[in-house]
Amino acid sequence: MFPNSKELKKIIIQEKLCLEEKLKVIANGSSNGIATSYFNPATFSQEQLTTLQNELQINPEDFVFIFIGCLVGDKGVNELVHAFKKLNQTYTNARLLLVGSMEPDLDPLEEETMETIGNHSHIIQAGYQPDIRPYLLISNLLVFLSYREGFPNVVMQAGAMELPAIVSNINGCNEIIREGQNGCIIPPKDREQLYEKMEYYINHPDVLEAQTAQARTSIQERYKQKVVWRALLEEYRLLEKPVEHVQTSFQTN
Repeated sequence: MFPNSKELKKIIIQEKLCLEEKLKVIANGSSNGIATSYFNPATFSQEQLTTLQNELQINPEDFVFIFIGCLVGDKGVNELVHAFKKLNQTYTNARLLLVGSMEPDLDPLEEETMETIGNHSHIIQAGYQPDIRPYLLISNLLVFLSYREGFPNVVMQAGAMELPAIVSNINGCNEIIREGQNGCIIPPKDREQLYEKMEYYINHPDVLEAQTAQARTSIQERYKQKVVWRALLEEYRLLEKPVEHVQTSFQTN
């Protein structure tokens, strides 16, 4: 059995769902790795990014927090909007960019959250986007406070596009992000800590710059698709001889 993260492996063992010796995480985790050649900042020109910024009414001096995913409760959107609303009262150059569709039938947001999203002049709703790369490139920091995940692609994708992240301390997120290196980790549902960390990054551009510089390298070293595929190939090769032996025995019988 191949769990897609080390934390998931621990959970499986703790819940006694499988014997530990039957579990193995391929490479450093994830289901398929990340295509770092596609998620590459070099694929867009400054002119393209400036055009998008103008369309969204984002100024060069703005600090842009971005969320990507379904706009539902268990993705931490209520906490994010609450923290941003409080933050923007002091830091008027802050912007919140929401990329994703509303899912009211799945897990509706709080009424107050919906009102804030609809009426706040510094919250930008981009809706669902088939290509999230340019939206990541015009942002300063990903915020991803999901309550539960498998192994979130968006955190890897953001990192590959040189974006640090504030993430919740849950399976997957707490493996992709290394505290203080390519982002920070906070407890799920903690509005105050989220506010404090968002404020911290605004007030510490040197920290943000250092983590931005490490974000892509951190993903390339651990989750680049070729790294995952190579480890998977090695796993198949380990199984190759026993499979041949079984087939030979079956044919002999």
